[in-house]
Formats: sequence, structure tokens, C-alpha cells
Amino acid sequence: MTITFNTMLLLVLGGVFANNYALEKFLGVTPLLGASKTEGKALRLGIAVAVVILLSSALAWPVQTFLLSALDLGYLQTLVFAALILIVVYIVELLAKAMHLSLGVYFPLIALNSAVLGVAVNSMSAGYGFLETLLSSLGVGLGFLFALLIFSGVQTRIDQLHVPKPFRGLPISLLAASIVSMVLVAFK
Repeated sequence: MTITFNTMLLLVLGGVFANNYALEKFLGVTPLLGASKTEGKALRLGIAVAVVILLSSALAWPVQTFLLSALDLGYLQTLVFAALILIVVYIVELLAKAMHLSLGVYFPLIALNSAVLGVAVNSMSAGYGFLETLLSSLGVGLGFLFALLIFSGVQTRIDQLHVPKPFRGLPISLLAASIVSMVLVAFK
């Protein structure tokens, strides 16, 4: 099947804006709400999540296509994909340590991120081919990075403002996330 440039562009941009997993689907929102107020840390976490999403989806597609579907073991999809994601996160952590860039406290945030599993499962249920899966995953990873960077700026701005005591912490973060997610509705 041939995929056009427009379809490729829509898959990537759709993952960033219209189908943002963190702000529109609210998958993997924990790192977003606990986002670091420094852009550097948010950038590192976002890049790590984007890499894990891309690698996990790239490995999940052949596992689903050539193993689970071929052997009629589709009921094991979530379990197999979760194990695959843990392996990918572990390998990414080993590579990061080799480059002296440990993921540290972000390791469990990435390994247990529901957005990573959601991308793999949703790509398979949408019936995407391998290239479509990769492009969609790239878009979702970039969208997650975009959301983390936006929200680190929002968190910094919230800390500079007077926020009434009942709204401090998680309540104001949830309100801010809902406002940003409403802005993304314009891209649908």
C-alpha cells in the first residue's frame, strides 16, 4: 500500500496537535502534571518518552503482525506490549547510562506511562501498516514533548502568580491542563 506525503504529514501533525495523548486523550498525564519547572528536565523527559514510544511501536507492530495475529494470540496483546515496553525502557536506560545521561527518576515515569502502551495498542487497532505506525508514533512522541514543554512554562508562570490556597498544587495544574486541552480542540 502506498502512503502519500499528505497522509504522512497528517499522521505526524495529528499526533502532535489534534490527537495529543497527554492533553486530548489524557494518557500519560502524570509526568505532565508533575512536570519539571525547568525546560531542560522537561526536554530530557520528553525526548526519552518520544524515543520509547517510537521504539516500542516499531517493535510492537511486527510482534502483533507476525506473532500474535498469526498464532491467534490477540488476547495477550496488552501483556506482551507491556513487557516489550519494559524491555525497551531498560535498553534506553542502558544506552543513556553509556552516554552518561541517566534517566534517573524518570525511568519509572517512562516505563509505566500509559501513553506508550496506548500508542502501540491504538496503532494496532487502527490497522496501520508499519510506516503509518512509525509516523503516528513519531507524532505522538513529539506531541508529548510539546505538551511537557508547554506545561513546564505554564507551571513556571503559575508559581509567579498568586493562587488561592485551595487551588495550589494539583487543582491549578488540572485547570491549566484542561484549558490547554481546550485550545487543542481547535485543531480537530
